[in-house]
Amino acid sequence: MDSPVYIVLASYNGANYIETQLDSIINQTYTDWKLLIRDDGSTDATINIIKKYVQKDSRIELIDENSILKGNGAGQNFGALLSVAASRDATMIMFCDQDDFWFPIKVETMRSAMVTTKSAMVYSNFLYSDEHLNELPDVVQKAKSPYLFPFFKTTMVQNHVYGCTMMISGDLAKLCLPIPQVAENHDYWIALVASGVDVKIHHLSKPLMHYRQHANNVTGNVKDHQKLNRINRFLFSFDHLRQVQVKKNLMLGALYEQLGAHLKPDNKILLMGYLDALNKHSLSIVSYCIKHGIKRQSFVSTIVLYVLLSNVSQSKTVKR
Repeated sequence: MDSPVYIVLASYNGANYIETQLDSIINQTYTDWKLLIRDDGSTDATINIIKKYVQKDSRIELIDENSILKGNGAGQNFGALLSVAASRDATMIMFCDQDDFWFPIKVETMRSAMVTTKSAMVYSNFLYSDEHLNELPDVVQKAKSPYLFPFFKTTMVQNHVYGCTMMISGDLAKLCLPIPQVAENHDYWIALVASGVDVKIHHLSKPLMHYRQHANNVTGNVKDHQKLNRINRFLFSFDHLRQVQVKKNLMLGALYEQLGAHLKPDNKILLMGYLDALNKHSLSIVSYCIKHGIKRQSFVSTIVLYVLLSNVSQSKTVKR
């Protein structure tokens, strides 16, 4: 008998939106699923709402309710959930944010795509919506990053795969564990692993969910992709951008240490060269990226990347 589709949801102070998301999962056309929820120490009514749904539907389970390991952020919360799903031999795993809304065919469509394409990762499009789930105008939808296929050399410096749009195989999940503390977030780490080991990845252009925009979005806010905001961040938040780049470099170092033996040989060589170039003078890493085509989606964002890299080289952020 096939394993149910495991859905993992990391919650934290989501009382304003989580009921709508849970209802959208319960209303899926594909019904053989199991929802694992782990809360990260909510101080609002989130836990009470979750417990109500646990009583309402036996497919929903709250795990680690009394764990003292709380407050480590969404990435580690999802990592704990992924570990539980993998330990139960889940064959297909999806990631769920507490404040979005899944279209009724999301699970069915993604499961079918994974089976028919024999992929280890499937990810879909989404629609930006306001906090009331009204679809935002086309000009806003076009502001999102383009869905570039996650080749390793591009994923090294920019992620295009949102966790909430993703389904992965159980085997890929096991390769991704544990998600290191230095990972920028769980979806970036999973995309890095998937592209680095060169598993089959399939993109669905069909939107399968509303990505709700509100004041408390942790990641993926539509404002992040607007050109003026990007320029402002570069001009007035350079130190923050530099710290983010340092963490990305640490994540790449962790990828080499944790999965070096599993990486596709060409990708391993590319990553080794990148990490070595970081420990040399500033022009070395920029020259290496230019030579090997390591760049972001646009010319401007690539220039920003090279400026950041030249400012974090020789900072001993990675070891190899």
